[in-house]
Amino acid sequence: MKNNSQVRDYILVAVSSSVTMGCHVLTKYYGSDVRISILFAIAILVLALSTNNILKFFVIKESIEAKKQRKIEMEDERNILIREKAVYKTNEYMLFLSVIIIYVLIFMNVEFWVICLIGFLVLVQGILSIVLYDYYAKKY
Repeated sequence: MKNNSQVRDYILVAVSSSVTMGCHVLTKYYGSDVRISILFAIAILVLALSTNNILKFFVIKESIEAKKQRKIEMEDERNILIREKAVYKTNEYMLFLSVIIIYVLIFMNVEFWVICLIGFLVLVQGILSIVLYDYYAKKY
């Protein structure tokens, strides 16, 4: 249901469009006159402002509906389970990849501190994985 301001905006768009077209036609027939140019500028300004208000309404309306749909999708148990499995598999693969990188660096005779740094990151990732699993298992 449209409220009075929306109806007013539609009427303003129609009137200002008509005035803009009329000013354009008058300019073609009579040349550029200051009064016609001022009326043309005012009509374009009103057209722009009322069109802006109409577009804002549609954006806000779509935004509210999109937020509701996104909330439903985010809270869907199936989607939550899929996300959790994807995060688990990603963490597992990254852990294996990090270990492979450590072995490659060892065989490349890279400095010891670089190997220790990456090894420390792998260790922290493993510890965080276990600690966070226990934390969320107790919480939920």
